[in-house]
Amino acid sequence: MISLINVSRYHRHADDHTIILNDVSVQFESKDRVGILALGGAGKSTLSRIISGVERPDQGHVLRSGNLSFPIGTTAGFHAGLSGSENVKYLSQLLRRNVRETTDYCESFADIGTYFHRPFSEYAPGMRARLAFAFSMSVEFNTYISDGVTSAGDHGFRDKCEAALFERLNRSGLILLSRHARSLNRFCTKFYALHAGKLLPCETAEEAQDILDYADGYGDTYWNEVARRA
Repeated sequence: MISLINVSRYHRHADDHTIILNDVSVQFESKDRVGILALGGAGKSTLSRIISGVERPDQGHVLRSGNLSFPIGTTAGFHAGLSGSENVKYLSQLLRRNVRETTDYCESFADIGTYFHRPFSEYAPGMRARLAFAFSMSVEFNTYISDGVTSAGDHGFRDKCEAALFERLNRSGLILLSRHARSLNRFCTKFYALHAGKLLPCETAEEAQDILDYADGYGDTYWNEVARRA
């Protein structure tokens, strides 16, 4: 279970600050498949980092029970000077996973040939994405979190990624933050709209899209009225 309790986050500037999250309180159960729809710049990445513990809120706190993934497909933990296999070994040890099993899984899943044993700095972006997604799927978590990433690579590899993610969701939860209602519909059963620092529960991804479309067109007066009635 993940609980956000009166969470606020601001981006401070020289003469003012931008509100990213404004006194947000919400609870996600461990098997929930949650989709959060947000327009560009609304705070998806910030919320993702706060939920996963990478970033702290300015106010409030986050409670977590069970193990929560790092954002799916992230390359933040990969060192450019290490090979793919060395990166996987290091990250496996860090997460206390079986090194041989994790390495074998990632080498097979990523399917990047001899590049698996070459420096990460030599990888094309597509190769980096393939290995990062492979490592994400190599570790079993109670809840996976994604900042819009559900697949990587070419069409065939994307199908492979989505099949692996669906298999994990038979026994794990998901928090997916995206700009696209279509992505949320593929993976999620609970929906929220993120706008103007607030997180509003919705019945469907289409309702979240409609609310954000109106809020974008008519400004925060409309959004505040919708949020007040929720």
